[in-house]
Amino acid sequence: MSSHAHEPREEFVEELKGKLRAELRRQNLTPVLRGARWMPQSRLAAGFAIAAVIIGSMALGGGVVAATYEAHFTEQRDALLATFEQQLALAHQRLALAKRQLQDIEQRIAVGLEQKEIGLDMRSKVNEAEAEVKSIELDLAEIRATGREPMQSLSAPLVSGRDFVTERWRLGMAGPAAALVLEKDRMIAAQRRVETGIGKPEDVEAATTRIAELEAALQGFERKTAIRQTFLKGGVPGPTADLRGLEVENELRRKALTARIDFARRRVQDIKSRVAVGTANPIDLGEAELRLQELQLEMTKIDYDLLLIRKQLGK
Repeated sequence: MSSHAHEPREEFVEELKGKLRAELRRQNLTPVLRGARWMPQSRLAAGFAIAAVIIGSMALGGGVVAATYEAHFTEQRDALLATFEQQLALAHQRLALAKRQLQDIEQRIAVGLEQKEIGLDMRSKVNEAEAEVKSIELDLAEIRATGREPMQSLSAPLVSGRDFVTERWRLGMAGPAAALVLEKDRMIAAQRRVETGIGKPEDVEAATTRIAELEAALQGFERKTAIRQTFLKGGVPGPTADLRGLEVENELRRKALTARIDFARRRVQDIKSRVAVGTANPIDLGEAELRLQELQLEMTKIDYDLLLIRKQLGK
């Protein structure tokens, strides 16, 4: 057997040399190859040497790719942080403005220049502004931990053991909970005005409708939180959890919309009665009827969405 029986063929060595030259040319290292004193004389050794250089070059390239990815990741995270920090600064400004407006309105209410209900509205805006600030601060914490945009889906994973989704929902519940208290006060005030003959029954009905909507929103948070906990414990797969969350949202939207439709129907009937005796404008009746039709169309869309969701859930 020849002493060169296990050495690579000439064509193989030349092919490796060609690949190495191309790779080194890309990295401006071709002159090293031209100074070929270091190249082993044996074809087998030459093949191994060239392969080793190529592998080393590939490793170097991999390091470059990793560094590029890390730079891109850092750049993306910094851009997101900058965007959300700007949003946070604006949210702080809105909160400060809302607090100043509330203070001014409370002073005017104290001297009888404004009604108490206006103060309730402004207090609600302050609560919403405070919730917005806390929500953006939570988003920033998630971005710093993950380098990506905050995840909103019910099936989002934990981040280093932290459940940002549930935390975000709890913040979201604060606004409706505070608004519910204010809306109940508004309803009581409206009822007292009606009892003394200076208020409208529609104001009571409107407050009752808003209370139903807020209660539905709070129920939605609670139900979605329960589904989220079941998902995190492995009791339901992610896609199913997301579908159940959508089902809850649409069910509660339907419940709130039902109250609004009932109120719109009563309003149409009331305006019709007043138009008949000449105390209301037919244009107002047309607007009320159009609003009722819009709400009914929205209900049709919700029912269709629920049908599709439940079909996917196998119900």
